[in-house]
Amino acid sequence: MAPGPNFKDKLAGHKAVIIGGSRGIGLGVAEAFLSSGANVHIISRSQQSLDSALSILKEEYPNPELTISGSTSDVLNESEITQELLKVAPVDHIVYTAVDKRIRGPIGEVDVADAQELFGVKFWGQVGVAKAIANHDIIKPGGSYTITSGSLSIRPVPGTAVGGALNAAVNTLTKGLAIDLSPKRVRVNVVVPGFVTSTHETYSPERANAIKERGKNLLTGFVGTTEDISEAYLYLARAKYTTGTVNVVDGGALLV
Repeated sequence: MAPGPNFKDKLAGHKAVIIGGSRGIGLGVAEAFLSSGANVHIISRSQQSLDSALSILKEEYPNPELTISGSTSDVLNESEITQELLKVAPVDHIVYTAVDKRIRGPIGEVDVADAQELFGVKFWGQVGVAKAIANHDIIKPGGSYTITSGSLSIRPVPGTAVGGALNAAVNTLTKGLAIDLSPKRVRVNVVVPGFVTSTHETYSPERANAIKERGKNLLTGFVGTTEDISEAYLYLARAKYTTGTVNVVDGGALLV
């Protein structure tokens, strides 16, 4: 009898670029790809954050068969990020998790300049990378481009109108990009994370207790971590029949 399908090694030997991979969800995604046998290149706007992330990853994954590298680039500079991607191409997967800040507060007090900057990083940055993918052979046919939104795109709460609208735009962008990049045989999907904690951050006892209490209101009974969110990015890299999808990972928060 022929052996069954090999799910464990689907990403072994692949090359993944994580834009925003020096902290938070992006760092968790880098760990997930490395754990799955993929080589990883992270792109960060900060050299200090990049150096810290590379140190963590190389200590966690000392396997000499894995390549762990990184570089700095500004996603708001279309030419710069395009050239950076061309340097590491061809790759199998690009994941975009970069975001600088969150816009919260009453609509009457919104700092429009701050909001425009956030749109630049989280929306136009993801568009710029997609443009580079469309115009150059950066991602191999059959590869994937996975971007990142947020759960306020689906159910905003008071004070989140602008942030929710931004993330909703990213969700719609995903579907359009899946169509536009299909001639390149590049799949495009978006992960919509709920609130999560970072496995590389230390929280005060008060903050840790507040997070625990918040988790009690979720269907899962706990607040997830960046490790939990990273599973969604792995799935979308592996799932070659999946494109144009919006994937909510929030512990069931939208149902309570």
